[in-house]
Amino acid sequence: MAELHERAGYELDLVNHHMNLLSCLTAEEKVAGFPLGLRGRYARIGRTSVTLALPMGRHDIADHPGLTIETVGRLLTRLDRERALLVVPGGVRLLDCDRLEDPAA
Repeated sequence: MAELHERAGYELDLVNHHMNLLSCLTAEEKVAGFPLGLRGRYARIGRTSVTLALPMGRHDIADHPGLTIETVGRLLTRLDRERALLVVPGGVRLLDCDRLEDPAA
């Protein structure tokens, strides 16, 4: 029963985070936060790596925070150019998590 409560609490936290994502963050914060959130989810199931497989395309990534595919592509390219992450086939490699956590830096 405790595991069920823990899981339900975790899911509610995810929904709350997603609501904040849609309403409060800039497009850059949304895109930069996406791989960090994914890294956290992977870590929760015991998968830790600086290279993250993205199990969806840019269109699906754009739909998640309510952005256009062009905006996601432009911002991923910018973060790649700034060496915050590296876009690799099928995913991204996190290079500067501090930069991703604070896109205004």
